[in-house]
Amino acid sequence: MLYLGVSRNFSGACTPLPKRVGAYQQLEPQIVIDTNTNTHPRLEEVRVDMAGMKVDSRPVELLTNVGSCVGICLYDSAHKCGGLAHIMLPHSSLGPLEPLPSKYADTAIPALAAGIRGMTGVEAKLSAKIAGGANMFANTTANGLDIGQKNIKAVRETLALHKIKLVAEDVGGSHGRRISFNLTSGVITIRLHNGETRIL
Repeated sequence: MLYLGVSRNFSGACTPLPKRVGAYQQLEPQIVIDTNTNTHPRLEEVRVDMAGMKVDSRPVELLTNVGSCVGICLYDSAHKCGGLAHIMLPHSSLGPLEPLPSKYADTAIPALAAGIRGMTGVEAKLSAKIAGGANMFANTTANGLDIGQKNIKAVRETLALHKIKLVAEDVGGSHGRRISFNLTSGVITIRLHNGETRIL
């Protein structure tokens, strides 16, 4: 009788056959452990256009790019929700027929606050962080046309008027900024033209 994988000696005991080598050798499976597992996956990115506004309660990042414009980020830390407005000009009196409240500082802030509170149904306390207001053209300051500084001033005044605390800002300068607003943490990441990163 033929026994597979064993041989019988003269005493009747079975002993294992030696392993075959060569073309028919069975290979052991290799187990690879990935030590670079990302436990903090990137959030979905939601872009906010110029003169636009977005509010959200999902774990997303609101993104926009500003020069002389100002990005206004309002946050409800109790409910982990917030919104971002990309304002272009300080006062709605400059365009009384303009249908976009998010274009102007004095109308964007109350509209943004109302949108956030509308998601929660409560008059939650909001905090503000702002970025932008750069002077993109050097000769405009002397001519009194530095729209960036005017935007910054109007945003600060409007926040104070609506009793929203300004907790952080990155404003002024002469270059644009990329704003990333993380609604999970309330943290804002500012990226400058030279690669520098600032955290608010």
